[in-house]
Amino acid sequence: MTELETSPSFPPIRDVIVILLLTLMLTFFSALLGALLGMKTGLFLTEAVIIIPALVYVLYYKFPLKALFRLRSVSLPLIGISVILGIGLSVLVDEFDRLFQLILPMPEILKEMMEKSLVINSLGDLLIIGFSAVILASVLEELLFRGFVQISFEKTFDVTRGVMATAILFAVAHLNPWWTVQFTFFGIFLGVMAWKSNSVIPSIIVHFINNGIALGYSNVPPEKLTWYAGEAHVQIPILILAILSTYFGMKYFYIFSDKMRGEQISDYSEE
Repeated sequence: MTELETSPSFPPIRDVIVILLLTLMLTFFSALLGALLGMKTGLFLTEAVIIIPALVYVLYYKFPLKALFRLRSVSLPLIGISVILGIGLSVLVDEFDRLFQLILPMPEILKEMMEKSLVINSLGDLLIIGFSAVILASVLEELLFRGFVQISFEKTFDVTRGVMATAILFAVAHLNPWWTVQFTFFGIFLGVMAWKSNSVIPSIIVHFINNGIALGYSNVPPEKLTWYAGEAHVQIPILILAILSTYFGMKYFYIFSDKMRGEQISDYSEE
């Protein structure tokens, strides 16, 4: 992976782990506070505070904010491809989850609690749940994991181990063992996209679409979604389309990422 500028300093792995532990503690206490104030308020609080420890750390030690959080723009073709990947991956993650639940089903009481937290009964619910679970979660989690955490792992080890380690930590950080495998699978794709484009924008788009679809699915009666899924699995034609869109989406994501990087290098050289 060619760098356009001198590699910036980055946090040591020890500090990254400490920041993640502080983040987990902060989200845990936010969830407890949310339990007193209401489940939906708790959802907002846990998502809102997730970036605070890393942001304070970066500002305090004067690390380059833009570089460390991968706050870089991407081309329009990459945005379009990210949308296609977001839809395809959302379907694959859903089917992956259905398969996993057949092997190790989530306790019914926990499943009901999680479903209840996403039920929209009013405009207020739509605003707070949509903002928390879709916008905040996709933006802040990607800044933390595909930016701050993954960059530090990439620089300390290599890209492959950096992406894998970040994906596992991303899954574990959700504190739900019944989601670990699925979220690791999802996190690998997000990590590759962030690394290849050197930006969190594509992974934010995919994360946003996945959470948005999941939220919509939680609020639509099952009888209206039989075209998408049966009792246990996603319909075969939908699954095939998801596999194809993910395969070709990743193929062209690589092509356009390389093209964008080549154009950036050319512009940088001219300067």
